[in-house]
Amino acid sequence: MNFKLLIIVFLSFIFAAKPVMAQCKSNYSALVFDDKNNHILFENRADEIIFPASLTKMMTAYLVFEALDKKHFTLDHKITISANAEEIGKVNKINTLNLKDGDQITVENALKGMLIKSFNENAASLAEAVAGDEWHFAQLMNKKAAELKMEHTNFRNSSGLHEDGHYTTNYDLARLVNALEKHFPQYRKFFAMKEFVYNGTKYKNSNHLLADYKGADGFKTGFTNMAGSNLVASAKRSEERVNAILTGCESYQKRDEYMKDLLDGGFKEIEHKNSDYIVVLK
Repeated sequence: MNFKLLIIVFLSFIFAAKPVMAQCKSNYSALVFDDKNNHILFENRADEIIFPASLTKMMTAYLVFEALDKKHFTLDHKITISANAEEIGKVNKINTLNLKDGDQITVENALKGMLIKSFNENAASLAEAVAGDEWHFAQLMNKKAAELKMEHTNFRNSSGLHEDGHYTTNYDLARLVNALEKHFPQYRKFFAMKEFVYNGTKYKNSNHLLADYKGADGFKTGFTNMAGSNLVASAKRSEERVNAILTGCESYQKRDEYMKDLLDGGFKEIEHKNSDYIVVLK
Protein backbone atom coordinates (compact mmCIF):
# COMPACT_ATOMS: atom_id res chain seq x y z
CA MET A 1 0.00 0.00 0.00
CA ASN A 2 1.55 3.25 -1.13
CA PHE A 3 1.64 6.06 1.37
CA LYS A 4 -1.16 8.56 0.77
CA LEU A 5 -0.61 12.13 1.77
CA LEU A 6 -3.92 13.59 2.85
CA ILE A 7 -4.30 17.31 3.40
CA ILE A 8 -6.61 18.26 6.24
CA VAL A 9 -8.97 21.05 5.26
CA PHE A 10 -10.26 21.74 8.77
CA LEU A 11 -8.77 20.68 12.07
CA SER A 12 -10.89 17.93 13.46
CA PHE A 13 -13.55 18.93 15.94
CA ILE A 14 -12.48 16.22 18.34
CA PHE A 15 -8.80 17.18 18.41
CA ALA A 16 -9.58 20.89 18.53
CA ALA A 17 -12.22 20.57 21.24
CA LYS A 18 -10.31 18.34 23.62
CA PRO A 19 -8.25 20.21 26.22
CA VAL A 20 -4.71 18.87 26.33
CA MET A 21 -2.89 19.39 29.62
CA ALA A 22 0.41 17.76 28.64
CA GLN A 23 0.90 19.24 25.18
CA CYS A 24 4.52 19.64 24.13
CA LYS A 25 6.19 22.98 23.47
CA SER A 26 4.83 24.94 20.55
CA ASN A 27 7.39 23.80 17.96
CA TYR A 28 6.71 20.08 18.33
CA SER A 29 5.79 18.03 15.26
CA ALA A 30 3.00 15.46 15.23
CA LEU A 31 1.24 13.22 12.74
CA VAL A 32 -1.63 10.82 13.45
CA PHE A 33 -2.95 8.48 10.76
CA ASP A 34 -5.01 5.33 10.52
CA ASP A 35 -3.23 2.14 9.58
CA LYS A 36 -5.91 0.86 7.22
CA ASN A 37 -6.33 3.74 4.79
CA ASN A 38 -3.55 6.16 5.74
CA HIS A 39 -6.11 8.86 6.47
CA ILE A 40 -4.37 11.64 8.31
CA LEU A 41 -6.37 12.32 11.46
CA PHE A 42 -4.23 15.13 12.89
CA GLU A 43 -1.01 16.90 12.03
CA ASN A 44 1.11 19.73 13.36
CA ARG A 45 4.27 20.85 11.54
CA ALA A 46 4.60 17.33 10.15
CA ASP A 47 6.59 18.54 7.15
CA GLU A 48 9.17 20.39 9.27
CA ILE A 49 12.75 19.10 9.33
CA ILE A 50 13.44 17.37 12.64
CA PHE A 51 16.22 15.32 14.22
CA PRO A 52 15.03 11.71 14.52
CA ALA A 53 17.44 10.56 17.26
CA SER A 54 16.86 6.82 17.83
CA LEU A 55 13.83 6.75 15.53
CA THR A 56 16.69 6.26 13.05
CA LYS A 57 16.87 2.69 14.28
CA MET A 58 13.62 1.91 12.44
CA MET A 59 15.53 2.31 9.17
CA THR A 60 18.44 0.28 10.54
CA ALA A 61 15.96 -2.46 11.38
CA TYR A 62 14.42 -2.23 7.89
CA LEU A 63 17.77 -2.98 6.26
CA VAL A 64 18.48 -5.80 8.72
CA PHE A 65 15.08 -7.31 7.92
CA GLU A 66 15.93 -7.13 4.21
CA ALA A 67 19.22 -8.93 4.88
CA LEU A 68 17.36 -11.62 6.83
CA ASP A 69 14.88 -12.13 4.00
CA LYS A 70 17.74 -12.37 1.49
CA LYS A 71 19.37 -15.05 3.69
CA HIS A 72 22.53 -12.98 4.22
CA PHE A 73 22.34 -14.19 7.80
CA THR A 74 19.81 -15.64 10.25
CA LEU A 75 18.41 -14.45 13.57
CA ASP A 76 20.65 -16.89 15.45
CA HIS A 77 23.79 -15.81 13.54
CA LYS A 78 26.39 -14.34 15.89
CA ILE A 79 27.91 -10.97 15.03
CA THR A 80 31.10 -9.65 16.59
CA ILE A 81 31.27 -6.31 18.36
CA SER A 82 33.92 -4.07 16.79
CA ALA A 83 36.05 -1.40 18.46
CA ASN A 84 33.92 1.17 16.64
CA ALA A 85 30.69 -0.29 18.04
CA GLU A 86 32.18 -0.35 21.55
CA GLU A 87 33.09 3.33 21.28
CA ILE A 88 29.60 4.21 20.01
CA GLY A 89 28.19 2.35 23.00
CA LYS A 90 30.17 4.62 25.32
CA VAL A 91 28.67 7.86 23.94
CA ASN A 92 25.50 7.42 25.95
CA LYS A 93 26.19 5.31 29.02
CA ILE A 94 22.47 4.66 29.49
CA ASN A 95 21.85 3.28 26.00
CA THR A 96 24.35 0.45 26.08
CA LEU A 97 24.67 -3.24 26.85
CA ASN A 98 28.34 -2.52 27.72
CA LEU A 99 29.50 -4.90 25.00
CA LYS A 100 33.23 -4.86 24.30
CA ASP A 101 35.39 -5.25 21.22
CA GLY A 102 35.41 -8.95 20.33
CA ASP A 103 32.19 -9.83 22.19
CA GLN A 104 29.56 -11.71 20.24
CA ILE A 105 25.78 -11.35 20.15
CA THR A 106 23.11 -12.98 18.01
CA VAL A 107 21.30 -10.91 15.39
CA GLU A 108 18.06 -11.53 17.29
CA ASN A 109 19.41 -10.21 20.58
CA ALA A 110 21.06 -7.29 18.81
CA LEU A 111 17.68 -6.39 17.28
CA LYS A 112 15.94 -6.71 20.63
CA GLY A 113 18.49 -4.51 22.35
CA MET A 114 18.33 -1.92 19.58
CA LEU A 115 14.54 -1.72 19.29
CA ILE A 116 13.43 -2.38 22.86
CA LYS A 117 16.06 -0.41 24.76
CA SER A 118 17.73 1.57 21.94
CA PHE A 119 21.25 0.30 22.62
CA ASN A 120 23.60 2.11 20.26
CA GLU A 121 26.38 -0.46 19.93
CA ASN A 122 23.75 -2.95 18.79
CA ALA A 123 22.77 -0.61 15.94
CA ALA A 124 26.38 -0.09 14.90
CA SER A 125 27.11 -3.83 15.03
CA LEU A 126 24.07 -4.67 12.90
CA ALA A 127 25.06 -1.97 10.42
CA GLU A 128 28.55 -3.46 10.14
CA ALA A 129 27.07 -6.95 9.70
CA VAL A 130 24.96 -5.71 6.77
CA ALA A 131 27.38 -3.33 5.03
CA GLY A 132 30.86 -3.83 6.49
CA ASP A 133 31.02 -0.41 8.12
CA GLU A 134 28.70 2.42 9.13
CA TRP A 135 29.72 4.71 6.27
CA HIS A 136 28.57 2.21 3.65
CA PHE A 137 25.51 1.40 5.74
CA ALA A 138 24.49 5.07 5.79
CA GLN A 139 24.66 5.03 2.00
CA LEU A 140 22.28 2.07 1.99
CA MET A 141 19.98 3.91 4.41
CA ASN A 142 19.78 6.91 2.09
CA LYS A 143 19.26 4.75 -0.98
CA LYS A 144 16.37 3.00 0.76
CA ALA A 145 14.95 6.33 1.95
CA ALA A 146 14.87 7.49 -1.67
CA GLU A 147 13.12 4.27 -2.74
CA LEU A 148 10.48 4.83 -0.04
CA LYS A 149 9.97 8.44 -1.22
CA MET A 150 11.36 9.84 2.01
CA GLU A 151 12.34 12.95 0.07
CA HIS A 152 13.27 15.13 3.04
CA THR A 153 15.47 12.65 4.89
CA ASN A 154 19.22 12.13 5.17
CA PHE A 155 20.98 9.63 7.40
CA ARG A 156 24.57 9.81 8.63
CA ASN A 157 24.65 6.85 11.04
CA SER A 158 22.70 3.78 12.14
CA SER A 159 21.98 4.76 15.73
CA GLY A 160 20.59 8.29 15.54
CA LEU A 161 23.36 9.93 17.54
CA HIS A 162 23.29 13.58 16.58
CA GLU A 163 25.27 14.62 13.50
CA ASP A 164 24.95 17.57 11.17
CA GLY A 165 23.11 16.44 8.06
CA HIS A 166 21.14 13.73 9.89
CA TYR A 167 17.46 14.69 9.62
CA THR A 168 13.95 13.72 8.51
CA THR A 169 10.29 14.78 8.82
CA ASN A 170 7.27 13.20 10.45
CA TYR A 171 5.74 12.59 7.02
CA ASP A 172 8.86 10.69 5.95
CA LEU A 173 8.84 8.68 9.17
CA ALA A 174 5.23 7.74 8.40
CA ARG A 175 6.38 6.40 5.02
CA LEU A 176 8.97 4.29 6.83
CA VAL A 177 6.42 2.96 9.32
CA ASN A 178 4.12 2.01 6.44
CA ALA A 179 6.95 0.24 4.64
CA LEU A 180 7.87 -1.75 7.74
CA GLU A 181 4.22 -2.75 8.22
CA LYS A 182 3.80 -3.73 4.58
CA HIS A 183 7.08 -5.49 3.82
CA PHE A 184 8.03 -7.09 7.14
CA PRO A 185 4.93 -8.00 9.18
CA GLN A 186 6.75 -11.12 10.40
CA TYR A 187 9.24 -8.94 12.28
CA ARG A 188 6.74 -6.50 13.78
CA LYS A 189 7.03 -8.34 17.10
CA PHE A 190 10.39 -6.66 17.70
CA PHE A 191 8.64 -3.28 17.99
CA ALA A 192 6.02 -4.65 20.39
CA MET A 193 8.04 -6.53 23.01
CA LYS A 194 7.65 -5.07 26.49
CA GLU A 195 11.00 -6.43 27.68
CA PHE A 196 13.85 -8.76 26.93
CA VAL A 197 16.42 -10.63 28.98
CA TYR A 198 20.12 -10.69 28.19
CA ASN A 199 22.73 -12.47 30.31
CA GLY A 200 20.26 -12.70 33.17
CA THR A 201 19.34 -9.00 33.20
CA LYS A 202 15.82 -7.86 32.30
CA TYR A 203 15.47 -4.71 30.20
CA LYS A 204 12.08 -2.99 29.91
CA ASN A 205 11.00 -1.22 26.74
CA SER A 206 11.59 2.52 26.76
CA ASN A 207 8.19 2.88 25.06
CA HIS A 208 6.16 3.18 28.24
CA LEU A 209 2.84 3.17 26.38
CA LEU A 210 3.22 -0.57 25.86
CA ALA A 211 2.69 -0.96 29.60
CA ASP A 212 0.07 1.70 30.33
CA TYR A 213 -1.99 2.52 27.22
CA LYS A 214 -4.89 0.33 26.12
CA GLY A 215 -4.16 -1.46 22.85
CA ALA A 216 -0.60 -0.15 22.44
CA ASP A 217 1.37 -2.55 20.22
CA GLY A 218 4.56 -0.73 19.06
CA PHE A 219 6.80 1.20 17.92
CA LYS A 220 9.99 3.17 18.84
CA THR A 221 11.35 5.92 21.10
CA GLY A 222 14.13 8.44 20.50
CA PHE A 223 15.97 11.13 22.41
CA THR A 224 18.95 13.42 22.09
CA ASN A 225 19.44 16.86 23.56
CA MET A 226 19.12 18.37 20.08
CA ALA A 227 16.12 16.28 19.02
CA GLY A 228 14.13 16.34 22.24
CA SER A 229 11.91 13.42 23.19
CA ASN A 230 10.49 11.55 20.20
CA LEU A 231 8.05 8.68 19.93
CA VAL A 232 6.43 6.67 17.19
CA ALA A 233 3.51 4.71 18.66
CA SER A 234 0.76 2.45 17.43
CA ALA A 235 -2.33 1.08 19.12
CA LYS A 236 -5.09 -1.29 18.03
CA ARG A 237 -8.69 -1.43 19.22
CA SER A 238 -11.14 -3.87 17.65
CA GLU A 239 -10.24 -3.85 13.96
CA GLU A 240 -8.75 -0.35 13.89
CA ARG A 241 -5.12 0.63 14.38
CA VAL A 242 -3.89 4.20 14.82
CA ASN A 243 -0.27 5.21 14.22
CA ALA A 244 1.15 8.42 15.65
CA ILE A 245 4.46 10.25 15.44
CA LEU A 246 5.45 12.90 17.98
CA THR A 247 8.83 14.64 17.88
CA GLY A 248 10.49 17.56 19.63
CA CYS A 249 8.83 17.25 23.04
CA GLU A 250 10.73 18.71 25.99
CA SER A 251 10.45 15.63 28.22
CA TYR A 252 9.49 12.00 27.92
CA GLN A 253 6.76 12.53 30.50
CA LYS A 254 4.99 15.17 28.42
CA ARG A 255 5.69 13.18 25.28
CA ASP A 256 4.03 10.08 26.69
CA GLU A 257 0.98 11.90 28.04
CA TYR A 258 0.44 13.90 24.86
CA MET A 259 0.89 10.77 22.75
CA LYS A 260 -1.98 9.15 24.68
CA ASP A 261 -4.16 12.15 23.82
CA LEU A 262 -3.14 11.93 20.17
CA LEU A 263 -4.01 8.24 19.98
CA ASP A 264 -7.31 8.79 21.81
CA GLY A 265 -8.18 11.53 19.35
CA GLY A 266 -7.27 9.30 16.44
CA PHE A 267 -9.62 6.54 17.54
CA LYS A 268 -12.42 9.07 18.06
CA GLU A 269 -11.83 10.48 14.58
CA ILE A 270 -12.24 7.00 13.10
CA GLU A 271 -15.31 6.31 15.25
CA HIS A 272 -17.00 9.51 14.07
CA LYS A 273 -15.80 8.97 10.48
CA ASN A 274 -14.71 12.56 10.12
CA SER A 275 -14.36 13.30 6.39
CA ASP A 276 -12.97 16.85 6.42
CA TYR A 277 -9.98 16.05 4.24
CA ILE A 278 -9.01 15.88 0.58
CA VAL A 279 -7.05 12.84 -0.62
CA VAL A 280 -3.93 13.65 -2.59
CA LEU A 281 -1.87 10.76 -3.94
CA LYS A 282 1.83 11.31 -3.37
